[in-house]
Amino acid sequence: MRFSLSCALLLFASVAQGQASPKLPCDFSGELLRNSQGKIILFTSEEMKERATHKVDLDASIRRMDFRSMAIVDVLVGSSGEVVCDKGLIEIPLSGKPVETALRSWKFKPKKQNGRPVAYLGRLEFMLCNVDCGEEAFGVSLLK
Repeated sequence: MRFSLSCALLLFASVAQGQASPKLPCDFSGELLRNSQGKIILFTSEEMKERATHKVDLDASIRRMDFRSMAIVDVLVGSSGEVVCDKGLIEIPLSGKPVETALRSWKFKPKKQNGRPVAYLGRLEFMLCNVDCGEEAFGVSLLK
């Protein structure tokens, strides 16, 4: 129950963060995907997972550890689908760096706007749990 409440609060926080204008995880001067009002578009976690063409999982040593956590990471994808940079928004030190390191090797479908390739911003959320996970089997993996 306590774990579920914590997860719900973290998800609420990520939704609340999504209401404000998205901030880039790093300095970037290239062209970004924007809506008709000129605001940066932020792809959801599910949209980003569907756009992923190549995924790299966490290192085997961390996947064997017993812990539970949620990781929320903003990812800037370049015009050719490579990860330009990422920044953890919610994470624990144990899993934060390994998640960000793995995500830097992911590849995504490129995006075009007005016929030209553009970079885009997305948010990825992962439940990482090997202990006291309740009825759901999450696992410490980015591939589920």
